[in-house]
Amino acid sequence: MSSTKHVQTEIDEILYSMLKALSLREKRPIKEILRDAIEEYLRKNANLTEEEISKDPIWEAFGAVSLKGKRTSHDEDWGVVEWRSH
Repeated sequence: MSSTKHVQTEIDEILYSMLKALSLREKRPIKEILRDAIEEYLRKNANLTEEEISKDPIWEAFGAVSLKGKRTSHDEDWGVVEWRSH
């Protein structure tokens, strides 16, 4: 199994009440219901998402970025910094 990431968001009271009622009815935690809903949504949109990603112009830039006169993606000592949202 792959590693997991924590995701947090806000929802309005009505949506939360609906989730809570569903959770009680199905005897499942809200986070499990949300996880299933996200997985289903992504499965339904997987083809579109993959197509959009593959058409993103960023892929044309790989290998073409210069840093100090070098093509950084070709340098052995070049690394990728882990990005974090703050």
